[in-house]
Amino acid sequence: MNKISYSQYSLWANCPLSWKLKYVDGVRFDDASINTVFGTAMHEVIQEWLETTVYAGKDNLAKSVDLSEPLKTKFITLFQENTTVDANGNKVFLCDKKTLMEFYNQGCEILSYVQQHRNKIFPSKDTVLAGIEYPIETEVRPGVTFIGYVDIITKNEKTGKVTIIDLKTSRSGWTQAQKSDHIKLNQILLYKKFISEKFNTPLEMIGTEFIILKRIISENSPYPIPRVSTFEPSNGKPSVNRAWGHIEKFLNECFDGEGNYRTDLITATPSKDSCKYCVYNDKETYCSESFYKIKKAKVLNG
Repeated sequence: MNKISYSQYSLWANCPLSWKLKYVDGVRFDDASINTVFGTAMHEVIQEWLETTVYAGKDNLAKSVDLSEPLKTKFITLFQENTTVDANGNKVFLCDKKTLMEFYNQGCEILSYVQQHRNKIFPSKDTVLAGIEYPIETEVRPGVTFIGYVDIITKNEKTGKVTIIDLKTSRSGWTQAQKSDHIKLNQILLYKKFISEKFNTPLEMIGTEFIILKRIISENSPYPIPRVSTFEPSNGKPSVNRAWGHIEKFLNECFDGEGNYRTDLITATPSKDSCKYCVYNDKETYCSESFYKIKKAKVLNG
């Protein structure tokens, strides 16, 4: 039984060759960064805070508890776990100390804002916490199982409405282009489909929401910019069906009828965006079609 995740689909959607290299050929490189470590630490702190205070009926504690200490502990632990050693035995850190402290201080600012505006960001009146890192494991076709975890699920006990919440750390918020990027949006729409089936709840009774945690706020803005913003994508049945259609295309091109990998349709799709953060783009042994390699060759050849 092969397992897929949304990160697999996302990688394939950016470039099918990078998906093949990682998941079929097993060519893996460490792609941890200070951004991913920071995001994980922020998720864990907020999720624990919601579970132990906000939705546990402890509003005074939710407001006053010091979240900077658990952030420091989790952030430093994850940072150290992702410190590597080079061929000469020297430690290789994800970033320098100054950058590390900048991220930590920005995280503290975010957490302080979340606490102050908790009733707006995470309304708890008549609402219960239905899941934290809620597991999804469902067979999407013979021999292929989808695995995923939903950040936060809440349920309003009066209306019965379920809300799926996805936390996203961001440098300075999402642009309009990011809010229209189906690769970003499809994940929460796909989760909506699976939660609807698992909870036996109609799609129209399930809402979706991104909570965007911004590290940097522009000081030159003519109007106040919130440290945290929410974004609700279009999530009606047509949007959910479109998201599922993208997953079906991924399944059709990458798996046969018995769930085994197929690679006959795999090609590289180099572009400035898809190659920018690709771990294979500077390794010609694995990829000779990188946007940056092609661009460099054109320059050298005049």
